[in-house]
Amino acid sequence: MVVRAPVIVTMDGEPIRNGAVHVTGNRITAVSTSNIKHQTSNIIELRDCVLLPGLINAHCHLDYTCLRGRIKSQKSFTDWIRAINAEKAKLTRDDYVRSINDGLEEARRFGTTAMVNLEAFPKLISRIEPTPLRVWWCAELIDVSAPGRAEQMVADAIYHVAGRSAGFA
Repeated sequence: MVVRAPVIVTMDGEPIRNGAVHVTGNRITAVSTSNIKHQTSNIIELRDCVLLPGLINAHCHLDYTCLRGRIKSQKSFTDWIRAINAEKAKLTRDDYVRSINDGLEEARRFGTTAMVNLEAFPKLISRIEPTPLRVWWCAELIDVSAPGRAEQMVADAIYHVAGRSAGFA
């Protein structure tokens, strides 16, 4: 398959005008100008766009997607965390699952292909809808109510992530 676009950004040189991305299976095998003769009839023509590699979100909190616009600006980081915790207290487990799924879909629509999600509720991961994104799930292991529980929290998080694609960190 060949995907042709008016501009291709490869991240390792100048943008390629009238470019072509050659794909075999699920691998990019070459990037060239589109005026080269292609060895396939499977050609996708993209118009009025720039084709670039998928975006990587290296730190996100998908379970907080639903909090967008609900937390006012605060004077300090501590006040901001308190405001987040006050909003989180209003949410159910189902709200968090919806929030994570909504965040994954939004990221996909905006061109993200890989992300690292800091998950406050690892038990919810098994309820997340399948996604084409590569997601690394990192357990957010902050428990101010019982700081001595760290080992059990890690064991629980690993148990709930077992078998998920991409990984757990």
